[in-house]
Amino acid sequence: MLKHIKDYSVEEVGLWVTAQGLDPSKFMSEGVDGDLLLSLSIDDLKNDLGLSSLQAKKVMKNIEFSKNLAEGSGGGEDDEKVKELEAKVESLEGDVKAKDNEIADLKKKMEEMNMAKQKAVAPTPTPAPKPAPAPAPPQRRGPGVVRGAARGAAGGAMKGAIAGAILPGMDAADGAKAGAAVGATTGGLRGIRGRRRFG
Repeated sequence: MLKHIKDYSVEEVGLWVTAQGLDPSKFMSEGVDGDLLLSLSIDDLKNDLGLSSLQAKKVMKNIEFSKNLAEGSGGGEDDEKVKELEAKVESLEGDVKAKDNEIADLKKKMEEMNMAKQKAVAPTPTPAPKPAPAPAPPQRRGPGVVRGAARGAAGGAMKGAIAGAILPGMDAADGAKAGAAVGATTGGLRGIRGRRRFG
């Protein structure tokens, strides 16, 4: 609450006069305190304190304003408005507090939902893939029967053709036929033996 102007000391009156844009030296040298200031008239301010008529009116108006300010008397209508505004402020503060609580609850629910979502979505660690089995070493196989016979026939035909060309009374074609027959038989027998050995 503001200090009432009648309780001002001489120094406080000097500060108050300075705030009005006036020289406080005459007020202070005359020992004007708050109580004396309230009793001064416009003539006293002009004649005894050396103020102009305009300055005296300004001081009187500001004395009245300071009194009303300290007493809080802005008029009954203003008091009602102040009470109305205070009630509105109190109501709004209650609304704000309710909204703050609602926001805090919503934030908490959001955090809980995010936590649950993260737990549900968290990927399960996948085991490292097993290395592919090493390929089996190639099995060494002997020549098959057909393959052996084919090789033998080819080799025999070549040898038979050479022998038929060299030997008297025999031509190369007959030698090739005979060599192919002998070579196929020999190659087929080798293929059968190879199967038994590797199988």
